[in-house]
Amino acid sequence: MNNNIKYFSTGEFAKLCNVHKKTLFYYDEINLFKPEKVMLTGYRYYSEYQLETFNIIYTLKDIGMPLKEIKEYMDNRTPENMLELFEYETKEIEKEINKLKRKQEIMANKIKLIKEVNNIKRDVLLEEQEEEYIILSDLIDNNKLNSLIGNNKDAYDIDAYVNLLNLAYDNDLNFGYAGGSIKTKEDLLQNNNYSYYYIRVNKNCNYENIIVKPKGTYLVGYLKGYYSKAPIIYKKLLQFIYKNDLEITGLAYEDVLIDQVCVKNPDNFVLKVSIQVNKKDKN
Repeated sequence: MNNNIKYFSTGEFAKLCNVHKKTLFYYDEINLFKPEKVMLTGYRYYSEYQLETFNIIYTLKDIGMPLKEIKEYMDNRTPENMLELFEYETKEIEKEINKLKRKQEIMANKIKLIKEVNNIKRDVLLEEQEEEYIILSDLIDNNKLNSLIGNNKDAYDIDAYVNLLNLAYDNDLNFGYAGGSIKTKEDLLQNNNYSYYYIRVNKNCNYENIIVKPKGTYLVGYLKGYYSKAPIIYKKLLQFIYKNDLEITGLAYEDVLIDQVCVKNPDNFVLKVSIQVNKKDKN
């Protein structure tokens, strides 16, 4: 063997590449990656120059490229073929990275919601909230609903809600938040049903029709129970507003922090209502 080239036994080379010796034997058997030297005694030796080649093969395998396709590339490799293959695989890796980031973000948002529930100290409080970004459903047709099912405050416009969900999934806008509901000031004061459904999204998501939930002071209420119990917290929040000389200056946003993803029993859901308010100007 050339004394100027560093050679490694099968075991040494396998250790350097962090694989089992059987992997090298198999690659040799299928003519994918063969040792540079095979002695009369049968001992195999790999040169230092083969490390990079093996690394490329194993990288392609690790990203899901079948061994048959890798062998085809290795048998016909040229700079042009490498450029085409690597540009394609780089794009595929970028897609996979974005998918993993999305999954990570969904889980992070679920964690944040659960931690918020764990940190609840009072069921009603004033807090400063940063602006958020949402997409809205079509306007809910409550007159149509009431005429069909008889002034049922628990009713919801299934068409509007399903269309919103389809919009979110079709545009990759699912970031781990359950759908919410919006009441206008008029809805609150007249004890009406909701005007819109909404889903929270990221500011920089690739979608044009994003609505801003304004930064400001919000009266927040928490309630444990199914959606049908929501009127309880709205009543409590309105009482707090009147008692503390507050005025409603924006919309009411209803979120579910704990839903069927976390609990089996709907009675263990946790709802959060945020109403934008200000202190009344007495002048």
